[in-house]
Amino acid sequence: MMSLLNKYDIDYKSLQDTVLPLWLNKYIEVGIEKREDVNCYTYKNIKKFELFYQDYTGNEFSNNKVFVDKVGNVVKCLEISLKFAFKIAELLEKFPQNFNVVISCDNMDFVVSFYCKRKNEEWLIDDLDSYIDEAMFVITT
Repeated sequence: MMSLLNKYDIDYKSLQDTVLPLWLNKYIEVGIEKREDVNCYTYKNIKKFELFYQDYTGNEFSNNKVFVDKVGNVVKCLEISLKFAFKIAELLEKFPQNFNVVISCDNMDFVVSFYCKRKNEEWLIDDLDSYIDEAMFVITT
């Protein structure tokens, strides 16, 4: 991901003027909650929470995916994905737990997701550079 950021000369300051599309702003406006029925954190506007995995972390990561594509060129998608990820991180800082907000990019398709960091449940490997087929960027709260 750093190579993409460097290639397009994107940094945190350049994101200040980035405007999120209305459909992404809805996620931020509605907020995040802990759903007691599945013991997972998710966007409040997600009605159906699917249980794909046997662990909470995998289910959170899968259910909280937001696809940021077709909003312009690669630079615009990257800027919007970063801005959205930082906004999610701000929301998550209100909870006492730590979270990872993840941006992944595969063939210039950007996906933003998040999950709570739990003992004995890992989702990403520590060496993000070892992800060969996709670029990864992680914000930890």
